Amino acid sequence: MASNVGEVSREYPGTDLAYEIAVAAYDMAQRQWDSVHQRIDVSLSFVTTVTIATPVAGEAVLPDPDFSSPVLIAAGTLYLVVVAIALVARSFGSITQISPRELHERWLHLEVDEFRRRTVYWSGMHNGAARTLVGRKHLAANLMAALFVLEALLLISWIVTAG
Repeated sequence: MASNVGEVSREYPGTDLAYEIAVAAYDMAQRQWDSVHQRIDVSLSFVTTVTIATPVAGEAVLPDPDFSSPVLIAAGTLYLVVVAIALVARSFGSITQISPRELHERWLHLEVDEFRRRTVYWSGMHNGAARTLVGRKHLAANLMAALFVLEALLLISWIVTAG
């Protein structure tokens, strides 16, 4: 068995360095995942606050606000689209990591170098999938922001035309 370790080390001399990067990649993927979810949550909270506050402020400030205005209804519709995007983006997908059960059942018997080599391989596979998924969630967050800009313009238009 000891010769096997030496052969793997000669075949993959960078295993130790790659292992450190692979383990750090899992942590980075989790931080990116948490960050994009936080961005979606904060955006949704802000959009909801503005969407609810604008008609309330309009009623307090405007002499005769028209709550059946097509502009206000369009803004409300955009709000519902933003909520739907947020719900879908938050609900689907997950970060894949090496399972402790998998480690127990299939990896504990391995030599150190082979264990690290497999960790590097699977970290690369899982990291690629995580980057794709986080990218899609960022795209959803950007779409939410763009739709909010349109909604805000509609809300401003409603206030200006009602006043």
